[in-house]
Amino acid sequence: MSSKKILRAVSLISLGTIIARVFGLAREVSTANFFGTTYIYDAFLIAFMIPNFFRGLLGEGALNAAFIPVFTEYAAGGPARKKEGTEIFNICFTLSLFATIALFIAALGASFLSSSLLSENSKWWWTWTLLRFTFPYLVFISLTALNMGVLNAHKIFLLPSLSPVILDVVWIAALFLFIPFFGGAVQDRIFVLCAAVVIGGAGQFLFTLIPVLKRGYRIRFNCNFTHPVVKLMGKLLAPAVIGVAVAPINILVDMTLANLLYEGAVSGLWYSTRIFQLPLGVFAIAVSTAVLPWFSEDAFSQNHAGFIKNLDFSFRMLAILLIPFTFGLVIFRTEIVSFLFERGMFGAASVPLAASPLAFYAIGLLGYGGVSVLTRAFYARRDTATPVKVGLISILVNFVADIALMRFMGHNGIALATSAVGISNFILLAVLFNRKHLRFDFRKAAPFFRKTFLSSAIMGLAAYAFKNQVSGLCSLPAVLFSGIITAALVYFLSLSALIGIKNIKG
Repeated sequence: MSSKKILRAVSLISLGTIIARVFGLAREVSTANFFGTTYIYDAFLIAFMIPNFFRGLLGEGALNAAFIPVFTEYAAGGPARKKEGTEIFNICFTLSLFATIALFIAALGASFLSSSLLSENSKWWWTWTLLRFTFPYLVFISLTALNMGVLNAHKIFLLPSLSPVILDVVWIAALFLFIPFFGGAVQDRIFVLCAAVVIGGAGQFLFTLIPVLKRGYRIRFNCNFTHPVVKLMGKLLAPAVIGVAVAPINILVDMTLANLLYEGAVSGLWYSTRIFQLPLGVFAIAVSTAVLPWFSEDAFSQNHAGFIKNLDFSFRMLAILLIPFTFGLVIFRTEIVSFLFERGMFGAASVPLAASPLAFYAIGLLGYGGVSVLTRAFYARRDTATPVKVGLISILVNFVADIALMRFMGHNGIALATSAVGISNFILLAVLFNRKHLRFDFRKAAPFFRKTFLSSAIMGLAAYAFKNQVSGLCSLPAVLFSGIITAALVYFLSLSALIGIKNIKG
Protein backbone atom coordinates (compact mmCIF):
# COMPACT_ATOMS: atom_id res chain seq x y z
CA MET A 1 0.00 0.00 0.00
CA SER A 2 2.85 2.39 0.82
CA SER A 3 4.30 1.81 -2.66
CA LYS A 4 1.13 3.23 -4.22
CA LYS A 5 1.17 6.20 -1.84
CA ILE A 6 4.86 6.85 -2.58
CA LEU A 7 4.20 6.56 -6.32
CA ARG A 8 1.37 9.07 -6.02
CA ALA A 9 3.58 11.44 -4.02
CA VAL A 10 6.40 11.02 -6.55
CA SER A 11 3.92 11.77 -9.34
CA LEU A 12 2.79 14.98 -7.65
CA ILE A 13 6.32 16.13 -6.90
CA SER A 14 7.44 15.19 -10.41
CA LEU A 15 4.55 17.13 -11.93
CA GLY A 16 5.45 20.20 -9.94
CA THR A 17 9.15 19.72 -10.61
CA ILE A 18 8.59 19.26 -14.36
CA ILE A 19 6.69 22.55 -14.45
CA ALA A 20 9.40 24.22 -12.35
CA ARG A 21 12.22 22.78 -14.48
CA VAL A 22 10.54 23.86 -17.71
CA PHE A 23 10.33 27.39 -16.35
CA GLY A 24 13.93 27.04 -15.14
CA LEU A 25 15.07 26.06 -18.62
CA ALA A 26 13.10 28.96 -20.07
CA ARG A 27 14.96 31.19 -17.61
CA GLU A 28 18.34 29.86 -18.74
CA VAL A 29 17.39 30.10 -22.41
CA SER A 30 16.40 33.73 -21.90
CA THR A 31 19.54 34.48 -19.89
CA ALA A 32 21.79 32.88 -22.50
CA ASN A 33 20.33 35.24 -25.09
CA PHE A 34 21.36 38.29 -23.05
CA PHE A 35 24.60 37.12 -21.38
CA GLY A 36 25.88 34.03 -23.25
CA THR A 37 29.13 32.66 -21.81
CA THR A 38 30.65 36.04 -20.96
CA TYR A 39 33.01 36.62 -18.03
CA ILE A 40 30.46 38.87 -16.31
CA TYR A 41 27.94 36.02 -16.24
CA ASP A 42 30.68 33.73 -14.89
CA ALA A 43 31.14 36.20 -12.03
CA PHE A 44 27.40 36.50 -11.37
CA LEU A 45 26.97 32.72 -11.24
CA ILE A 46 29.57 32.34 -8.50
CA ALA A 47 28.01 35.26 -6.58
CA PHE A 48 24.65 33.51 -6.89
CA MET A 49 26.07 30.13 -5.84
CA ILE A 50 27.43 31.44 -2.54
CA PRO A 51 24.00 32.20 -0.97
CA ASN A 52 22.79 28.92 -2.48
CA PHE A 53 25.62 27.20 -0.62
CA PHE A 54 24.27 28.48 2.70
CA ARG A 55 20.75 27.70 1.53
CA GLY A 56 21.77 24.05 1.28
CA LEU A 57 23.26 24.31 4.76
CA LEU A 58 20.41 26.06 6.55
CA GLY A 59 17.53 25.28 4.19
CA GLU A 60 16.64 22.05 2.42
CA GLY A 61 19.57 19.99 3.64
CA ALA A 62 19.21 20.79 7.33
CA LEU A 63 15.44 20.33 7.16
CA ASN A 64 15.75 16.92 5.51
CA ALA A 65 18.18 15.83 8.19
CA ALA A 66 16.64 17.28 11.32
CA PHE A 67 13.30 19.03 10.87
CA ILE A 68 11.08 16.72 8.77
CA PRO A 69 11.83 13.40 10.56
CA VAL A 70 11.03 14.99 13.95
CA PHE A 71 8.26 17.37 12.87
CA THR A 72 6.37 14.58 11.06
CA GLU A 73 5.39 13.10 14.44
CA TYR A 74 3.72 16.39 15.42
CA ALA A 75 2.10 17.01 12.03
CA ALA A 76 0.33 13.61 12.26
CA GLY A 77 -0.77 14.11 15.89
CA GLY A 78 -3.90 15.53 17.49
CA PRO A 79 -4.63 19.14 18.56
CA ALA A 80 -2.18 19.04 21.47
CA ARG A 81 0.64 17.79 19.26
CA LYS A 82 -0.33 20.32 16.62
CA LYS A 83 -0.05 23.16 19.13
CA GLU A 84 3.44 22.06 20.12
CA GLY A 85 4.27 21.66 16.43
CA THR A 86 3.32 25.30 15.89
CA GLU A 87 5.69 26.32 18.68
CA ILE A 88 8.52 24.28 17.12
CA PHE A 89 7.80 25.88 13.73
CA ASN A 90 8.04 29.37 15.24
CA ILE A 91 11.28 28.59 17.06
CA CYS A 92 12.81 27.26 13.81
CA PHE A 93 11.50 30.30 11.93
CA THR A 94 13.15 32.65 14.43
CA LEU A 95 16.43 30.74 14.35
CA SER A 96 16.51 30.69 10.56
CA LEU A 97 15.78 34.42 10.31
CA PHE A 98 18.45 35.42 12.84
CA ALA A 99 21.07 33.10 11.33
CA THR A 100 20.57 34.24 7.73
CA ILE A 101 20.55 37.95 8.62
CA ALA A 102 23.81 37.46 10.55
CA LEU A 103 25.34 35.70 7.53
CA PHE A 104 24.20 38.53 5.25
CA ILE A 105 25.91 41.12 7.43
CA ALA A 106 29.11 39.05 7.39
CA ALA A 107 28.91 38.61 3.61
CA LEU A 108 28.38 42.34 3.17
CA GLY A 109 31.56 43.09 5.08
CA ALA A 110 33.54 40.48 3.13
CA SER A 111 32.21 41.88 -0.14
CA PHE A 112 33.32 45.45 0.51
CA LEU A 113 36.69 44.37 1.90
CA SER A 114 37.53 41.96 -0.93
CA SER A 115 36.37 44.23 -3.76
CA SER A 116 38.50 47.08 -2.35
CA LEU A 117 41.62 44.90 -2.74
CA LEU A 118 40.98 43.88 -6.35
CA SER A 119 41.14 45.56 -9.73
CA GLU A 120 37.79 46.64 -11.13
CA ASN A 121 38.65 44.89 -14.39
CA SER A 122 39.02 41.47 -12.79
CA LYS A 123 36.40 38.74 -12.78
CA TRP A 124 36.83 38.28 -9.02
CA TRP A 125 36.14 41.97 -8.36
CA TRP A 126 32.79 41.51 -10.09
CA THR A 127 32.11 38.33 -8.12
CA TRP A 128 32.62 40.00 -4.75
CA THR A 129 30.75 43.16 -5.81
CA LEU A 130 27.71 41.25 -7.04
CA LEU A 131 27.65 39.14 -3.87
CA ARG A 132 26.35 42.03 -1.79
CA PHE A 133 23.30 42.19 -4.11
CA THR A 134 22.61 38.45 -4.40
CA PHE A 135 23.11 37.42 -0.76
CA PRO A 136 19.75 38.72 0.60
CA TYR A 137 18.18 35.89 -1.42
CA LEU A 138 19.43 33.54 1.32
CA VAL A 139 17.12 35.08 3.95
CA PHE A 140 13.98 34.50 1.91
CA ILE A 141 14.86 31.09 0.47
CA SER A 142 15.81 29.63 3.86
CA LEU A 143 12.42 30.63 5.26
CA THR A 144 10.84 29.19 2.11
CA ALA A 145 12.60 25.90 2.80
CA LEU A 146 11.14 25.86 6.31
CA ASN A 147 7.64 26.36 4.90
CA MET A 148 8.24 23.54 2.43
CA GLY A 149 9.40 21.29 5.27
CA VAL A 150 6.11 21.87 7.13
CA LEU A 151 4.08 21.11 4.01
CA ASN A 152 6.08 17.97 3.21
CA ALA A 153 5.63 16.74 6.79
CA HIS A 154 1.88 17.04 6.11
CA LYS A 155 2.50 15.09 2.87
CA ILE A 156 1.65 18.09 0.71
CA PHE A 157 4.08 17.89 -2.20
CA LEU A 158 2.75 19.52 -5.36
CA LEU A 159 2.53 23.12 -4.21
CA PRO A 160 6.01 23.28 -2.58
CA SER A 161 7.57 21.79 -5.71
CA LEU A 162 6.09 24.66 -7.75
CA SER A 163 7.72 27.41 -5.66
CA PRO A 164 10.84 27.77 -7.89
CA VAL A 165 8.53 28.92 -10.69
CA ILE A 166 8.11 32.22 -8.84
CA LEU A 167 11.82 32.99 -9.10
CA ASP A 168 11.88 31.93 -12.75
CA VAL A 169 8.94 34.12 -13.70
CA VAL A 170 10.40 37.16 -11.94
CA TRP A 171 13.83 36.49 -13.52
CA ILE A 172 12.43 36.17 -17.06
CA ALA A 173 10.19 39.21 -16.64
CA ALA A 174 13.15 41.26 -15.43
CA LEU A 175 15.21 40.26 -18.46
CA PHE A 176 12.65 41.38 -21.00
CA LEU A 177 11.06 44.30 -19.17
CA PHE A 178 13.97 46.05 -17.43
CA ILE A 179 17.19 45.21 -19.29
CA PRO A 180 16.34 47.67 -22.10
CA PHE A 181 16.61 50.48 -19.51
CA PHE A 182 20.14 49.45 -18.45
CA GLY A 183 21.98 50.08 -21.72
CA GLY A 184 23.83 47.60 -23.92
CA ALA A 185 26.79 46.72 -21.68
CA VAL A 186 26.54 43.40 -19.83
CA GLN A 187 28.30 45.04 -16.86
CA ASP A 188 25.25 47.26 -16.39
CA ARG A 189 22.63 44.69 -17.27
CA ILE A 190 23.85 42.15 -14.72
CA PHE A 191 22.31 44.16 -11.87
CA VAL A 192 18.87 43.36 -13.29
CA LEU A 193 19.53 39.70 -12.46
CA CYS A 194 20.61 40.63 -8.92
CA ALA A 195 17.33 42.44 -8.31
CA ALA A 196 15.34 39.58 -9.85
CA VAL A 197 16.99 37.06 -7.51
CA VAL A 198 16.02 38.96 -4.35
CA ILE A 199 12.46 39.78 -5.49
CA GLY A 200 11.99 36.19 -6.67
CA GLY A 201 13.16 34.85 -3.31
CA ALA A 202 10.63 37.03 -1.48
CA GLY A 203 7.92 35.78 -3.83
CA GLN A 204 8.81 32.14 -3.10
CA PHE A 205 8.55 32.77 0.63
CA LEU A 206 5.07 34.29 0.34
CA PHE A 207 3.93 31.57 -2.07
CA THR A 208 4.78 28.80 0.42
CA LEU A 209 3.70 30.74 3.51
CA ILE A 210 0.03 30.97 2.51
CA PRO A 211 -0.67 27.19 2.58
CA VAL A 212 1.28 26.91 5.85
CA LEU A 213 -1.01 29.52 7.40
CA LYS A 214 -4.02 27.64 6.01
CA ARG A 215 -2.86 24.56 7.92
CA GLY A 216 -3.39 26.52 11.14
CA TYR A 217 0.18 27.67 11.79
CA ARG A 218 0.86 31.26 12.78
CA ILE A 219 4.16 33.10 12.63
CA ARG A 220 5.37 34.36 16.00
CA PHE A 221 8.88 35.16 17.11
CA ASN A 222 9.87 32.51 19.64
CA CYS A 223 13.32 32.41 21.19
CA ASN A 224 12.74 29.30 23.31
CA PHE A 225 15.86 27.69 21.88
CA THR A 226 16.11 25.32 24.89
CA HIS A 227 12.93 23.43 23.90
CA PRO A 228 13.64 19.65 24.17
CA VAL A 229 12.59 18.99 20.57
CA VAL A 230 14.78 21.83 19.35
CA LYS A 231 17.68 20.30 21.27
CA LEU A 232 16.97 16.97 19.56
CA MET A 233 16.97 18.69 16.19
CA GLY A 234 20.21 20.38 17.15
CA LYS A 235 21.85 17.03 17.83
CA LEU A 236 20.70 15.77 14.43
CA LEU A 237 21.55 19.08 12.78
CA ALA A 238 25.12 19.48 14.05
CA PRO A 239 26.63 16.66 11.94
CA ALA A 240 24.05 17.20 9.20
CA VAL A 241 25.22 20.77 8.61
CA ILE A 242 28.60 19.36 7.69
CA GLY A 243 26.96 16.65 5.62
CA VAL A 244 24.69 18.89 3.58
CA ALA A 245 27.56 21.32 3.02
CA VAL A 246 29.37 18.70 0.96
CA ALA A 247 27.44 19.13 -2.30
CA PRO A 248 27.51 22.97 -2.22
CA ILE A 249 31.23 22.89 -1.31
CA ASN A 250 31.94 20.60 -4.25
CA ILE A 251 29.99 22.88 -6.58
CA LEU A 252 31.83 25.96 -5.32
CA VAL A 253 35.17 24.18 -5.71
CA ASP A 254 34.21 23.12 -9.24
CA MET A 255 33.17 26.60 -10.31
CA THR A 256 36.08 28.33 -8.59
CA LEU A 257 38.56 26.07 -10.36
CA ALA A 258 36.69 26.53 -13.64
CA ASN A 259 36.98 30.28 -13.09
CA LEU A 260 40.75 29.84 -13.34
CA LEU A 261 40.36 28.37 -16.83
CA TYR A 262 39.27 30.07 -20.03
CA GLU A 263 36.36 32.51 -20.34
CA GLY A 264 33.03 30.69 -20.46
CA ALA A 265 34.16 27.64 -18.50
CA VAL A 266 31.92 28.52 -15.54
CA SER A 267 28.97 29.41 -17.77
CA GLY A 268 29.43 26.25 -19.84
CA LEU A 269 29.34 24.07 -16.74
CA TRP A 270 26.34 26.01 -15.43
CA TYR A 271 24.26 25.56 -18.61
CA SER A 272 25.10 21.85 -18.87
CA THR A 273 24.30 21.41 -15.17
CA ARG A 274 20.85 22.94 -15.75
CA ILE A 275 20.13 20.20 -18.30
CA PHE A 276 21.72 17.47 -16.17
CA GLN A 277 19.63 18.48 -13.18
CA LEU A 278 16.36 18.27 -15.11
CA PRO A 279 15.99 14.46 -14.81
CA LEU A 280 17.76 14.54 -11.44
CA GLY A 281 15.26 17.04 -10.06
CA VAL A 282 12.16 15.64 -11.74
CA PHE A 283 12.83 12.02 -10.76
CA ALA A 284 15.61 11.53 -8.18
CA ILE A 285 14.78 14.44 -5.90
CA ALA A 286 11.07 13.72 -6.32
CA VAL A 287 11.53 10.09 -5.27
CA SER A 288 13.75 10.89 -2.28
CA THR A 289 11.54 13.77 -1.11
CA ALA A 290 8.39 11.68 -1.40
CA VAL A 291 9.79 8.60 0.33
CA LEU A 292 11.25 10.38 3.38
CA PRO A 293 7.96 10.58 5.37
CA TRP A 294 7.39 6.85 4.76
CA PHE A 295 10.98 6.06 5.71
CA SER A 296 10.45 8.09 8.90
CA GLU A 297 7.19 6.29 9.72
CA ASP A 298 8.72 2.84 9.09
CA ALA A 299 11.73 3.70 11.24
CA PHE A 300 9.55 5.09 14.05
CA SER A 301 7.29 1.99 14.08
CA GLN A 302 10.22 -0.45 13.66
CA ASN A 303 8.70 -1.74 10.42
CA HIS A 304 11.97 -3.04 8.96
CA ALA A 305 10.36 -5.06 6.18
CA GLY A 306 8.37 -2.02 5.06
CA PHE A 307 11.49 0.14 5.13
CA ILE A 308 13.41 -2.25 2.85
CA LYS A 309 10.41 -2.62 0.54
CA ASN A 310 10.15 1.15 0.15
CA LEU A 311 13.90 1.41 -0.40
CA ASP A 312 13.77 -1.28 -3.08
CA PHE A 313 10.83 0.41 -4.79
CA SER A 314 12.71 3.73 -4.80
CA PHE A 315 15.81 2.17 -6.39
CA ARG A 316 13.72 0.50 -9.09
CA MET A 317 12.01 3.75 -10.00
CA LEU A 318 15.37 5.54 -10.19
CA ALA A 319 16.83 2.88 -12.47
CA ILE A 320 13.89 2.90 -14.87
CA LEU A 321 13.84 6.69 -15.06
CA LEU A 322 17.51 7.72 -14.93
CA ILE A 323 19.44 5.08 -16.89
CA PRO A 324 17.75 5.89 -20.23
CA PHE A 325 18.30 9.60 -19.57
CA THR A 326 22.03 8.91 -19.25
CA PHE A 327 22.14 7.44 -22.75
CA GLY A 328 19.89 10.14 -24.16
CA LEU A 329 21.91 13.07 -22.79
CA VAL A 330 25.16 11.62 -24.12
CA ILE A 331 23.77 10.97 -27.62
CA PHE A 332 21.80 14.19 -28.08
CA ARG A 333 24.02 16.53 -26.05
CA THR A 334 24.94 18.90 -28.90
CA GLU A 335 21.44 18.99 -30.33
CA ILE A 336 19.92 19.71 -26.92
CA VAL A 337 22.32 22.57 -26.14
CA SER A 338 21.97 24.09 -29.63
CA PHE A 339 18.19 23.90 -29.55
CA LEU A 340 17.90 25.43 -26.08
CA PHE A 341 20.56 28.11 -26.01
CA GLU A 342 22.05 28.98 -29.41
CA ARG A 343 20.76 32.48 -30.01
CA GLY A 344 21.75 36.06 -29.22
CA MET A 345 24.91 36.25 -27.09
CA PHE A 346 25.10 32.44 -27.01
CA GLY A 347 26.72 31.77 -30.39
CA ALA A 348 28.04 28.64 -32.10
CA ALA A 349 31.34 28.92 -30.20
CA SER A 350 29.44 28.62 -26.91
CA VAL A 351 27.70 25.34 -27.84
CA PRO A 352 30.65 22.99 -27.17
CA LEU A 353 31.37 24.79 -23.88
CA ALA A 354 28.04 23.45 -22.58
CA ALA A 355 27.54 20.30 -24.69
CA SER A 356 30.84 18.55 -23.94
CA PRO A 357 30.57 18.54 -20.12
CA LEU A 358 26.93 17.44 -20.38
CA ALA A 359 28.03 13.98 -21.56
CA PHE A 360 30.36 13.59 -18.57
CA TYR A 361 27.76 14.85 -16.09
CA ALA A 362 25.22 12.33 -17.45
CA ILE A 363 27.42 9.39 -16.42
CA GLY A 364 26.75 10.18 -12.75
CA LEU A 365 22.95 10.49 -12.95
CA LEU A 366 22.08 7.15 -11.33
CA GLY A 367 24.80 7.54 -8.72
CA TYR A 368 23.46 10.89 -7.53
CA GLY A 369 19.89 9.57 -7.61
CA GLY A 370 20.91 6.65 -5.38
CA VAL A 371 22.79 8.96 -3.01
CA SER A 372 19.69 11.14 -2.67
CA VAL A 373 17.51 8.19 -1.62
CA LEU A 374 20.11 6.53 0.62
CA THR A 375 20.85 9.79 2.43
CA ARG A 376 17.15 10.10 3.28
CA ALA A 377 17.20 6.50 4.50
CA PHE A 378 20.02 7.37 6.92
CA TYR A 379 18.20 10.54 8.04
CA ALA A 380 14.98 8.63 8.71
CA ARG A 381 16.91 6.30 11.01
CA ARG A 382 18.34 9.42 12.68
CA ASP A 383 21.85 8.63 11.53
CA THR A 384 23.24 11.88 10.16
CA ALA A 385 26.85 11.06 11.02
CA THR A 386 27.44 8.40 8.35
CA PRO A 387 26.45 10.57 5.34
CA VAL A 388 28.67 13.28 6.83
CA LYS A 389 31.73 11.02 6.90
CA VAL A 390 31.10 9.88 3.33
CA GLY A 391 30.56 13.48 2.26
CA LEU A 392 33.80 14.68 3.81
CA ILE A 393 35.67 11.97 1.91
CA SER A 394 33.96 13.11 -1.29
CA ILE A 395 35.24 16.69 -0.87
CA LEU A 396 38.81 15.44 -0.99
CA VAL A 397 38.04 13.04 -3.85
CA ASN A 398 36.33 15.80 -5.82
CA PHE A 399 39.15 18.30 -5.34
CA VAL A 400 41.88 15.82 -6.29
CA ALA A 401 39.89 14.55 -9.29
CA ASP A 402 39.17 18.13 -10.42
CA ILE A 403 42.85 19.09 -10.32
CA ALA A 404 43.97 15.88 -12.02
CA LEU A 405 41.37 15.82 -14.79
CA MET A 406 41.09 19.53 -15.62
CA ARG A 407 44.78 19.57 -16.54
CA PHE A 408 44.05 17.26 -19.46
CA MET A 409 40.34 17.80 -20.15
CA GLY A 410 39.68 21.41 -19.08
CA HIS A 411 36.19 21.99 -17.70
CA ASN A 412 35.13 18.59 -19.08
CA GLY A 413 37.39 17.03 -16.47
CA ILE A 414 35.52 18.88 -13.73
CA ALA A 415 32.25 17.38 -15.00
CA LEU A 416 33.76 13.88 -15.10
CA ALA A 417 35.09 14.30 -11.56
CA THR A 418 31.58 15.25 -10.42
CA SER A 419 30.17 12.01 -11.83
CA ALA A 420 32.95 9.94 -10.26
CA VAL A 421 32.12 11.44 -6.87
CA GLY A 422 28.42 10.62 -7.23
CA ILE A 423 29.05 6.98 -8.15
CA SER A 424 31.66 6.40 -5.43
CA ASN A 425 29.43 8.05 -2.81
CA PHE A 426 26.53 5.76 -3.66
CA ILE A 427 28.66 2.62 -3.40
CA LEU A 428 30.12 3.67 -0.05
CA LEU A 429 26.73 4.68 1.40
CA ALA A 430 25.16 1.41 0.28
CA VAL A 431 27.91 -0.64 1.95
CA LEU A 432 27.64 1.33 5.19
CA PHE A 433 23.84 1.19 5.30
CA ASN A 434 23.96 -2.59 5.05
CA ARG A 435 26.56 -2.80 7.81
CA LYS A 436 25.07 -0.29 10.25
CA HIS A 437 21.32 -0.53 9.70
CA LEU A 438 19.19 -2.84 7.55
CA ARG A 439 20.41 -5.24 4.92
CA PHE A 440 19.36 -4.51 1.35
CA ASP A 441 20.08 -7.45 -0.97
CA PHE A 442 21.65 -5.82 -4.03
CA ARG A 443 22.36 -9.25 -5.57
CA LYS A 444 18.63 -9.98 -5.62
CA ALA A 445 17.97 -6.64 -7.31
CA ALA A 446 20.84 -7.00 -9.83
CA PRO A 447 18.86 -8.82 -12.61
CA PHE A 448 16.33 -5.97 -12.66
CA PHE A 449 19.07 -3.37 -13.05
CA ARG A 450 20.86 -5.38 -15.75
CA LYS A 451 17.68 -5.63 -17.80
CA THR A 452 16.99 -1.93 -17.36
CA PHE A 453 20.53 -1.12 -18.51
CA LEU A 454 20.17 -3.43 -21.51
CA SER A 455 16.85 -1.81 -22.46
CA SER A 456 18.51 1.61 -22.25
CA ALA A 457 21.50 0.43 -24.31
CA ILE A 458 19.17 -0.85 -27.04
CA MET A 459 17.41 2.49 -26.95
CA GLY A 460 20.75 4.30 -27.18
CA LEU A 461 21.88 2.34 -30.23
CA ALA A 462 18.56 2.97 -31.97
CA ALA A 463 18.69 6.69 -31.15
CA TYR A 464 22.29 7.03 -32.35
CA ALA A 465 21.54 5.26 -35.63
CA PHE A 466 18.40 7.33 -36.16
CA LYS A 467 20.24 10.59 -35.49
CA ASN A 468 22.98 9.76 -37.99
CA GLN A 469 20.41 8.89 -40.65
CA VAL A 470 18.30 12.04 -40.37
CA SER A 471 20.97 14.64 -39.51
CA GLY A 472 21.33 17.04 -42.41
CA LEU A 473 17.99 15.99 -43.87
CA CYS A 474 15.80 17.71 -41.29
CA SER A 475 15.92 20.83 -39.16
CA LEU A 476 17.52 20.65 -35.71
CA PRO A 477 14.18 20.64 -33.83
CA ALA A 478 12.87 17.87 -36.10
CA VAL A 479 15.99 15.75 -35.56
CA LEU A 480 15.88 16.24 -31.80
CA PHE A 481 12.18 15.63 -31.18
CA SER A 482 11.82 12.75 -33.63
CA GLY A 483 14.93 11.21 -32.09
CA ILE A 484 13.50 11.53 -28.57
CA ILE A 485 10.18 9.98 -29.64
CA THR A 486 11.99 7.11 -31.36
CA ALA A 487 14.19 6.53 -28.33
CA ALA A 488 11.23 6.56 -25.92
CA LEU A 489 9.29 4.08 -28.05
CA VAL A 490 12.25 1.69 -28.38
CA TYR A 491 12.92 1.92 -24.63
CA PHE A 492 9.31 1.19 -23.71
CA LEU A 493 9.18 -1.83 -26.00
CA SER A 494 12.55 -3.15 -24.80
CA LEU A 495 11.63 -2.65 -21.15
CA SER A 496 8.28 -4.36 -21.64
CA ALA A 497 9.93 -7.33 -23.34
CA LEU A 498 12.74 -7.78 -20.81
CA ILE A 499 11.00 -6.88 -17.55
CA GLY A 500 7.30 -6.34 -18.04
CA ILE A 501 5.72 -3.18 -16.72
CA LYS A 502 3.72 -5.07 -14.08
CA ASN A 503 6.95 -6.48 -12.60
CA ILE A 504 8.56 -3.12 -11.83
CA LYS A 505 7.56 -3.34 -8.16
CA GLY A 506 9.32 -6.69 -7.88
